[in-house]
Amino acid sequence: MSKPISTKNLKELILRSENPLIKINILLKTLPHHIVRESQRIDSNIKIMKDLTKKYTMVQKLSQEII
Repeated sequence: MSKPISTKNLKELILRSENPLIKINILLKTLPHHIVRESQRIDSNIKIMKDLTKKYTMVQKLSQEII
């Protein structure tokens, strides 16, 4: 299994993209589903949940700054 992208690197990728607003909107729609799916797993991992939550929080802040 590969390592997930860090929150910092994800933010940099979003901001460097041609249209960051599209990326932000996609992540705002998909990250909550990923968090719910992970929480419903029998062998859910707290570290993964925290990482996804941090990413979601970062994307929410970005959306407020950009919009």
